Amino acid sequence: MSEEIVSSISSVLDRWNPVGGDVATSVGPDGYKYEAMDILSTIRITKSTVEDAVKQVLTQAFKLSLNESELKKYSAEIERLINAK
Repeated sequence: MSEEIVSSISSVLDRWNPVGGDVATSVGPDGYKYEAMDILSTIRITKSTVEDAVKQVLTQAFKLSLNESELKKYSAEIERLINAK
């Protein structure tokens, strides 16, 4: 997976920041880089939709409930990034 797409998805997750608070404090100094890689891997391996992969990765990683409208919004943005590559 390309570092460029991982970085782009991580940036979307940083803006969304579903965990809340300061990103570096909440998820670590790399922000959502590893979650971005997990989302891409989940899509590739399980053939999940982007929205399902985002939901699965974030809820498992952080044990949180996601706002459905935000999930749809940011998942669509991530999907556009993936499709543009």
